[in-house]
Amino acid sequence: MTDAPAPALPVGLGDVGRGARILFSSGGSTGTPKFTSLTMDEVLHNCHVHGRSYLSAGVGADDVVAVWGMPGLMSSEFTVYLALAQAGCCILPIGIADPAEIARQVALLRATVLLVMPSDLLPVAQFLERAGSRLSSVHLVLTGGEALYPADEARYRELFDPQVRFRSTFQTSEVGAIGYQCDACGFGEYHVHDDLQLAEVVEINAEGIGELVTTNLHRRCSPVLRQRTGDRVSIIDVPCACGNAQARIRLHGRTGKFVNFGGEKFDVNLLLNLKPELGLRSDDFVVALNRDDDGRDRFVLHSQRVQRDAELRERVSAYFRRLSPKVSAQLTAGSVADIAFADLTGVELTVTVAGKAKHFIDQREPARPSDQQR
Repeated sequence: MTDAPAPALPVGLGDVGRGARILFSSGGSTGTPKFTSLTMDEVLHNCHVHGRSYLSAGVGADDVVAVWGMPGLMSSEFTVYLALAQAGCCILPIGIADPAEIARQVALLRATVLLVMPSDLLPVAQFLERAGSRLSSVHLVLTGGEALYPADEARYRELFDPQVRFRSTFQTSEVGAIGYQCDACGFGEYHVHDDLQLAEVVEINAEGIGELVTTNLHRRCSPVLRQRTGDRVSIIDVPCACGNAQARIRLHGRTGKFVNFGGEKFDVNLLLNLKPELGLRSDDFVVALNRDDDGRDRFVLHSQRVQRDAELRERVSAYFRRLSPKVSAQLTAGSVADIAFADLTGVELTVTVAGKAKHFIDQREPARPSDQQR
């Protein structure tokens, strides 16, 4: 039996076997492996900076922090524990388990803080609602990886301590710790760790929104030099009420997530913006792209609330018709169909390979290469 041929190492990782290194892999939303090689000094420095995110959010030595996430292949999950250690708190690792068992353990061990991605919190919330229970010991919910929209936050307030606070952190394994929230930060607003990241905003549009580009000032092994993050942000010019002079940014979602719609590239994020605009909960919002019998492409918004509310349906239709000159022209010409509405019957909310809620599905059959999401 011969050894399997080894593929070439990714660019920049040719020294993976030389010296003190640690190698991480992250799939992001596409599942395509992205490798990062770091020295332990770089890892520890990033953990020190990211630990300030948890301290700023209010994590303290008296807290018991339930941390979601099961370490996987070449995962950087353990760095979260190193960052939390700065607060001197008790850490409860939460792995893959039944939502009822997770709720039982959180209650039994009197966890006071949940460190969780919103998509992972949803099944536990649904269980608590069905059981008519609350986890009253939880006074702080710390999220990351994806946005926790106001409609979901309002829902979760009924499930924890009546005075529960919601905060968020902003980092990736590729570029490191980027931002954190103080008590004065609103939805999607972050202070930038400007002692670690040189942050820039490029290709700014008329609304002042562009793509975030970062340079990590403490990466030598796998340099991060003006790396595009794929996040759309705007700069907040007014001083923060907390008195911190560090720069602030506001997140506006991801950059182009394109599909072929009526023969033209279409940015799906334009439709996903309806979720916060309409105040829809995460488990009541799925956009599907279908093809009618006459061959025309059509978006279908699946939502119990919108399906029951004629005024909301009209608002969505009006929003869709003014999305872009191309969409307007296609609708006028009849080359695409107007957005339709349906309930959630037969549509299941799924997650991406990165564990994030997937609110868009392409249901067209047969799938053509040009129809695949880029």
